[in-house]
Amino acid sequence: MPCDTLTLRCPAKVNLALSVGPPGPDDGMHPICSWMVAVAFGDSLTLTRSTGGGSSYEIICADDAPTPQPIDWPIESDLAFRAHGLIQQHIGEDLPVNMELTKRIPAGAGLGGGSSDAAAMLVGLNNLFALGLSQDGLVELGLRLGSDVGFLVSALHENVSAIVTGIGDRIEPTPLTAPLHMVLIFPQIHCATSEVYQRFDRACAGPGVDEAKVRGLAKTSPLPEDQFFNDLAAPAFLTDPGLGTLFERVGTVLNRPVHLSGSGSTMFLVAPDAELAGQWANQVTASTSLPALATQTLPI
Repeated sequence: MPCDTLTLRCPAKVNLALSVGPPGPDDGMHPICSWMVAVAFGDSLTLTRSTGGGSSYEIICADDAPTPQPIDWPIESDLAFRAHGLIQQHIGEDLPVNMELTKRIPAGAGLGGGSSDAAAMLVGLNNLFALGLSQDGLVELGLRLGSDVGFLVSALHENVSAIVTGIGDRIEPTPLTAPLHMVLIFPQIHCATSEVYQRFDRACAGPGVDEAKVRGLAKTSPLPEDQFFNDLAAPAFLTDPGLGTLFERVGTVLNRPVHLSGSGSTMFLVAPDAELAGQWANQVTASTSLPALATQTLPI
């Protein structure tokens, strides 16, 4: 029997490694190979079956958000709203719900916040209304909304680590042997993905995707903290030099390698354990005033 109310986590994704190729000649899309993981930090989505026949949508910023932000975008552009419309169109019937979306993941942070909200909407509606759509079917729908949505649908089905290739459409689970403890650092800088990719095309594009490098890193144990990499880091720093300055400052404060997730602006590093992750997060905030928090990959 379908339930009446469902609450789902919307996990942030972190690109531990990201190799990007030049845009395709026909569609202009950039092929990638990325090792992605989903972490406990994220948004939350509550869906309640509507008894009035229509749907309602409420988005709020969580009290514990690391960088409080106004919810000032039109609902029509919100990816969770669009996911609702997409799945209704796909099955050919209305799915009336009341949505309450609580945001913690900053916009333009390289953590896939909107994509995770969309993934949770697809998975949540499938469960709430007992639609019977397969995981592969939900991934396929999600990819119509964004290249990260497919991985995050997979993450909500317990595939918390994966090698993602193509344009985000090929997802190969790479199980972790233990949770990864991480520090996330939040410069209050919005990185527009389109601008970072434009800069990549003009100044930073290499010969192609280096799948071997990404796959080799994912197989390495223990993980070498200095070998995580991101082909979008350099174009992100060129797009916003202030981000590059903060990146160098955080690395100096911690005296260890720091990395960028996605197209930025969130920085991260992997810690040996939860205690040290918490200490590093406190150290960053005390020394730079940048919000930082300790988290870990979702339970295995």
